[in-house]
Parts: sequence; C-alpha cells; structure tokens
Amino acid sequence: MRLFYALILSAGLAVTAPVFASGPEDNYLDLTPYITRVDKDRGTERQAGGLRAAYGWGWKGPWYSEVQVFGAILETDDFDDTLLLEDQTDYYMSGVGLDFVYNFGDRDGYTPYLLAGFGGVYDDVVPDSEDTTSAFINVAAGITTQEISRRGIRLRAEVRYFRDYFMDDMNDWQFGFGISIPLRCPPPPVVAMAPPPEERGPVNVNLQDSDGDGVFDRDDRCPDTLPGAQVDSEGCVIANQTITLENIHFEFNSDTLTPAARNSLQRVVSALRNQPGSQVEIAGHTDSLGNDNYNLKLSRERANSVRSYLVSQGISGSRITAHGYGEQQPVASNATESGRAQNRRVELRFR
Repeated sequence: MRLFYALILSAGLAVTAPVFASGPEDNYLDLTPYITRVDKDRGTERQAGGLRAAYGWGWKGPWYSEVQVFGAILETDDFDDTLLLEDQTDYYMSGVGLDFVYNFGDRDGYTPYLLAGFGGVYDDVVPDSEDTTSAFINVAAGITTQEISRRGIRLRAEVRYFRDYFMDDMNDWQFGFGISIPLRCPPPPVVAMAPPPEERGPVNVNLQDSDGDGVFDRDDRCPDTLPGAQVDSEGCVIANQTITLENIHFEFNSDTLTPAARNSLQRVVSALRNQPGSQVEIAGHTDSLGNDNYNLKLSRERANSVRSYLVSQGISGSRITAHGYGEQQPVASNATESGRAQNRRVELRFR
C-alpha cells in the first residue's frame, strides 16, 4: 500500500513540475492509467483499474530503457470462496520493474514501439499471511503520438501482457492510455553573430552590354547575339523568330559567297556557338526577275552554300537546315530596284 500511495504522489508531482521546451527528448516521464483483464484464478472481478508511471531515457539509436512503478486495486466483492482469498475485501498490487523499448521511429511523429521487461510485484491479499512479493515479466506493443502541445506532451497507448508469479502464476492483460512528458530537450542552437563586413573601396560594377541585346555582360549567358534578335533575361535568343543576315552577297548568277559575305558570316558563327541549344533554318530568297523555277533553284543553292560555310566553321550540321523559297516570300515591291534588293536576302530562322 505504501508503494501505491507513493506512485499517486509521484504522478501528481510530475503533472505540476515545469516542463522544458518541446523537441526530441532524451528523458521523459509517462503517466498511464490502465484497465486490466484479470486472470480468473485471482478470485477477483475480471476488470480492474491501475496507474503506471515510467521514467524513460534513450541510450542507443531507437533503444530506450524505462523504470516503471505501478499499482492497481482489484475488487473482490464477487470472490470465489473456494480460492485462497477468504474474506471479501480489496486486493492491492504494486510493483517496480525495468523495461527495454525499441521504437520504430525517432519519436518526432507517430512512433510504434515494442517493449519487454521484468521486475517485482507485491500482492497485498487477505489473509495477510498470504501477502507475497513475486517476480513478474511483461511485454507490450504500443504507439506514441506526435506532440500535442507547445510543451512537447505526447499521448501514449499500449497493450501489455503481464505474467505475475503469484500462487500458480497469474496472466493479466492491461490496456493503457496516457501521456508522455519530456523532461530534457537539446539546448536551442546558439545563434552566431556574423562579423561586420569589411570596409572596401568602391566596387566596379560591369554594366556593359557588348552585343547590344539589352542584357548586361555580367548576366549574359549567350553573348555575341546577332543584331535585332529578341532574347530572354539571360541573353539567349528566343525561338520562333527570323533575322535577316546583313551583307550576305554571292557572285553574279551563282551560289558562291563573296569574301565580304564570308567575313559577315563570322559573326553568325560566333552567335551560334554561344547559342548551343538553338536549331536554325537558313532561308534563301530572290527577287521576281527571271524564271520562277530558276529562282527557286538558285535560292536553294545559296541557302545550302551558307549552311555549308557555317558547318565548315565548326557549327554542328544537325542544328542547321537550308531551304530555298525563290521569289515566293517578298518583303518589298519587286517593281523597284530598292525593293528587289531587299527581296534578294538570306534569313536565319530560329526554331
């Protein structure tokens, strides 16, 4: 009886004791009221209530140890007078034990566990001559929840098999539901104050835009953009746009590039090298003078001539196609010399 009252007192102190901040704890106190399905050979009512307090601590990975103290009152109003208990009275049990717990998790969230342990139990019965201190073993399966309060309190539920070596051995089943209170948490991380920044002189900021595409060189991932090309925030050419190449001329009635045209195409080579993911089409066009079929053939040959030159300068042929459109896609009137000059052109079409 003294042990049972001490258990009640320790439970009250634990509830009123200050609790540290929430977080994964090393030590904890569990208070678990339970209902027992009593072995019929005890000669008591089959249902009984009890209370268990357990002090637990972690020692290696998922392994924890718990020291438990428990007590229960077994009603004997309907006792069997053929058994050892001769007078109608209450039957008290109290005990202390050591359990080993394996957690299937880190106790931060819902964590199932298995438990096994042993200890000693005092059975206070009538007549007093039969009072006995016996050994016991117990195993349990249960679960602890995630934190349910800012103070880190969790809920705990379990089913426990309890074998008491009293008389001819007693086998009870206990169903518990209680709370788990953390007693120690890791200290909060120390916030290190960063040293003040060093005093430095004026910082040179690169605000140049060498290729004139609207993106500063320091941010330009695709330099040497061709004039007139639309680019994204990193300076790379946006797909589905057409750029007319300047100063791309051929020998008269021929697909042979002039030396000046080869020099102009060097800028196209640089642009394509710095746009490694782009796919392009070389589109050749003529004015309306001459035979339609001849113009179509000439525009195709000139487009292929530009493509061949770009490939010879190291641009992958898989990135470039060539098509001739003859006089089919004019951009100006063929009625004037200036209009016809505009229609005789080579375009770079980004896909």
